[in-house]
Amino acid sequence: MIVVDASAAVKWFFVEERSVQARAILRAVLVGSENVVAPPLLVSEVVNAIRRRMFREALPLSEARQFVSAFLDVPKTLWSPDRLCILALEVAEEYNLPAAYDTQYVAAAELLECTLWTADERLLRALGGRLSNVCPVAEYAAS
Repeated sequence: MIVVDASAAVKWFFVEERSVQARAILRAVLVGSENVVAPPLLVSEVVNAIRRRMFREALPLSEARQFVSAFLDVPKTLWSPDRLCILALEVAEEYNLPAAYDTQYVAAAELLECTLWTADERLLRALGGRLSNVCPVAEYAAS
């Protein structure tokens, strides 16, 4: 079981830095060797990132729909126990982060005792390597 945040999941559909590693995660999920669990905000964040591509890069609506459909088809469990929000708030406070969006992924990985794969450089810098289960997508190697 792994947690994947939106910064990693978006790379499944767009060619950009670290998309090769992110797609390795996707392949592992599709063949069943990895199970993705994430807070429900994953869906909104991925759809928003696709919308931003439409707005900034003139991505056509037809392609955006295909990306959203493909994302929705990826097997995943959206998980949000009450304690997730409390822990996300505590993690945001502990690491002096102004928002608790990204820390929901951190909290999920902590509660599930699994790895969070992220491409969010800002989050990685803020955590400063102090959480061994929060890993940059760049380090993913399919097992």
